[in-house]
Amino acid sequence: MRLKDDNKINIIFKASLNLIFKDGIAGLTMAKIAKQAGLATGTLYIYFKNKEELINELYRTLEKQSAERFLKGYDKTLPYKIGLKIIWINYLKHRIEYNEESIFMEQYYRSPYITRKHKRIAELMKSPIHQIIRRGKEEKLVKQEFDDEMLFLSMLGFLRELADEHVCGVYVLNEERIEKAFQLNWDMIKE
Repeated sequence: MRLKDDNKINIIFKASLNLIFKDGIAGLTMAKIAKQAGLATGTLYIYFKNKEELINELYRTLEKQSAERFLKGYDKTLPYKIGLKIIWINYLKHRIEYNEESIFMEQYYRSPYITRKHKRIAELMKSPIHQIIRRGKEEKLVKQEFDDEMLFLSMLGFLRELADEHVCGVYVLNEERIEKAFQLNWDMIKE
C-alpha cells in the first residue's frame, strides 16, 4: 500500500478551496480539482474515494484549525471584556486571512454534504464561545434577557459582514475601525 503524501493532500485541499470559492460546492468535480492541483485524476482517488469524502475531510481539517485560531491568546483569567475582545478580533482576522476557508465552511454547513457527525462537531465548536457568553452573564456584564445563541449570532453576523466587506474592498478596516466595531458590538451585548 502506498503512503499518502501530506503535501499532496494540502495541494488537493488548496485546489478544492479555490474552485469552491469560484464555483461553489455544487460545481466541484474530481476532474476539476485534479486539473487545478496539477495532478492526474486517478491520483485524487488514491487519497479520496469520491468528492463527498474529500469535502468531508477538508471540512474536518479546517474546523479543527479554525477552532485553534479563534481561541489563540485567550486566557479565562483575563478580565471579561479583554478576553472577549481577543476572541472577537481573532475571528475577524481569521475571516479575512482565511476567507476561502470561511466561505467553504459556510457553504458546507448549509449543504446536503454535511454529515450528522460534522454538524455535531460544528455545534460543539460554539461551546467555548457560549461558555464565554455565560461567564459574562454570571459576572452580570452581558445582557441576561437574551439566550446565549442569540448573543453569539448577533456578534457573528456583524463580524462576518465586516470581514467580507473588507475582503471585497468595500469597507476597509484599520485599527481604529476595528476598535470602534468591537465597541459597537460590546455596547450591543453589555448589560
